[in-house]
Amino acid sequence: MKFNRDEQETVITFDSQKGEWTFYSCVPSHIHSFIKKPVLAKEKIKVLASHEGKPTSIKFTVESSLVTKSFLKKKRTLSKEHKQALQIGKKKKGTKDFTD
Repeated sequence: MKFNRDEQETVITFDSQKGEWTFYSCVPSHIHSFIKKPVLAKEKIKVLASHEGKPTSIKFTVESSLVTKSFLKKKRTLSKEHKQALQIGKKKKGTKDFTD
């Protein structure tokens, strides 16, 4: 089953008695990110629906210690100068200097 954009959502709930977070998602990019996380045991991810062999809806529960404060982090804003410096650094990484 494929979800249209109006139906796509990711829901995260916390059970304070058990100390567990439960994630449900039918957003393709979120599903892809969750499945690629090395800390998530693949057998813990329950596929609720799929389309053409790809999961379109998943649900999993993790212990509280796996979710950190940085889960909801402030978006980093870079100055124009900082962006330029990063671009220059990337260009330098890609080139080799053969001077001795």
